[in-house]
Amino acid sequence: MTGAGPVPSTDTSCLHAVRFAAAILLAACVAPVHAADCPPSPQGLQSFHAAIDAIQGGTRAHPLTILHLGDSHISLDHLTRPLRERWQARFGDAGRGLMPGVPFRYYAPDGFTLSMRGPWVVVSSLPAAAEGPFGIQGFRAAADDPDAVMTMSAAEPIAALTLEIAGGPDTGAVMLRLGEAAPFRLSTRRAEPGLVRLTVPAAANRATLWPAGNGPVHLLGWSVAHAVHDGRPGVRYDSHGIVAATAAITSRWDGRIVAAQLAALKPDLVILGYGTNEGFDNGLDPDAHRALLAGLIGRIRAAVPGASMALLGPFDGARQGTGEACGGGWATPPKLGPLRETMRALAAEDGTFYWDGAAAMGGRCSVHRWAMETPPLAYADRVHLRPSGAALLGDALWAALMGARETAKGGICRP
Repeated sequence: MTGAGPVPSTDTSCLHAVRFAAAILLAACVAPVHAADCPPSPQGLQSFHAAIDAIQGGTRAHPLTILHLGDSHISLDHLTRPLRERWQARFGDAGRGLMPGVPFRYYAPDGFTLSMRGPWVVVSSLPAAAEGPFGIQGFRAAADDPDAVMTMSAAEPIAALTLEIAGGPDTGAVMLRLGEAAPFRLSTRRAEPGLVRLTVPAAANRATLWPAGNGPVHLLGWSVAHAVHDGRPGVRYDSHGIVAATAAITSRWDGRIVAAQLAALKPDLVILGYGTNEGFDNGLDPDAHRALLAGLIGRIRAAVPGASMALLGPFDGARQGTGEACGGGWATPPKLGPLRETMRALAAEDGTFYWDGAAAMGGRCSVHRWAMETPPLAYADRVHLRPSGAALLGDALWAALMGARETAKGGICRP
């Protein structure tokens, strides 16, 4: 249906309410409170909240771990930054996982500087015809020439470094230098193709790696662990976003590698943030998409049965073309709303937490209003959020994931 509805008003009361709520929640985080009984957890988040309670109760020593997979909305840290900063301010910074090298031009995870030189070949799992081993990062960086050098510098000292590599009978060794220490050699060869995880202790802010020259190296990703002080186990929040990705990208990842990565990571919460690009596809089959998402959730549950799952309904979006009018020639893609309802129904049936990103923005056509704010909160394409708008939604998502304990108890409660 094209141009069928009235043009929404430009009232920004919902936006101001979001800002006000965020300020109240932030105040609750720092206000002194007395422990009280924890309110019930939202559907699907019971395990995640139990992990938080164990950390706050001093009965858990390993980090609270979150894995967030999605599209361009998390390819940079604008949306994930408020969540990561709030969790780490409370529990400490245990580190994070990184994509291999510089997989796309603007990749710049907070707290890290990454560079590559020489004959690295970066391969993306985005194309439908993509082949070869991929893990949860969605990219691999391959080279066999010692002149291919990759460097990672961290703002905080590295306590341990883990390389995730696709190994096999013909893969070579990687050379690794930590700080200014002498490099050492790590073999990636194994009898059967699969994931090789190489973890080394470190006491440096920089790591440099390159192939040893005796066979190809296929780096899938690496992760940094920071030492956490004051008796806190810390938070590790890995966010891997790929521009233009749909949930279908996960079907091109190697199932054995992904299962091994998930089992090693042991996330307390897995967030799935796909849907924007699907919603702009007029040919989308909602039932087929539901089946695809259900299969993905099932594979994650099989690898990490104890993890909570969160399914994010896509943010509001608009385009010039077919759809229900928003004004100025902009319209809501016709499949975007039905897609959210399909995802909501799947989450309700499966027992997964669901969060409606469009509702958090103010409903249909909110992105059109956000793009016309002064200063604007969304870019002129009516799809992508400016850093300030993304930060607002990051605050809202954090509050939703933490539940009523944040608004009522300041996050301090007895399980």
